[in-house]
Amino acid sequence: MSPPGRGSARLLVVQHEPDATPGLLTAAASAAGVELEVVEAPGQPVPVGLGDAAGLVVLGGEMDADEIDAYPHLERTMALLRDAAGRGAPALGICLGAQLAAAALGGRAYPGPAGEELGWTKLELTGAGRADPVLGALGEPAEVFEWHHDTFEPPPGASQLARGARYEQQAFRLGSVVGVQFHPEVDGALLAAWWAAAGLRLAYPEADALAGAARNTAASVRLLGAFCQVAAGR
Repeated sequence: MSPPGRGSARLLVVQHEPDATPGLLTAAASAAGVELEVVEAPGQPVPVGLGDAAGLVVLGGEMDADEIDAYPHLERTMALLRDAAGRGAPALGICLGAQLAAAALGGRAYPGPAGEELGWTKLELTGAGRADPVLGALGEPAEVFEWHHDTFEPPPGASQLARGARYEQQAFRLGSVVGVQFHPEVDGALLAAWWAAAGLRLAYPEADALAGAARNTAASVRLLGAFCQVAAGR
């Protein structure tokens, strides 16, 4: 990826898998005048600190947050999240990224007792969530795409921003760090690629996944755009 233009804010993005791309974040960042620097881990080394990046986004992946022996870059990613929190730099953790953020900042990630959550589902924003400069942009009723089998316990002192029926913990904020269990970055193309890779093993219909993307793209872009605006200092 080309280096950021002069004077533009830069977001560091940690991508854990080739098909778990920034998706809608790319367009949201472009609209906000923010450059993305994508680190495709584990093939590319995750930096130990943010450097002069304005913020951080940690995407999702199939691995578990505690699989550090198999995926050593997860430990470096948690160090990055702690660095962002310590600096007060905006950080957004998505799905696995939220679980890593929770674990890095004193909470924990663990196997979800209700099993896998897959598909579009409705969330309830808390009062803190509706007032949040990032999550509040999602609006209500909030319908989001979920695909996870682990969940998280937020870090001490965090504010709960959203709750779900199957998994209570869906979003939190601690200082400059926001973690969301759902996937605001998905669009139809990204979901179609995920279904193609999974073959016939998914119980959730692909047509429902794509229809949900069409319904909810605008809300997802608002959330991602709000985060990019915060990272850009606006």
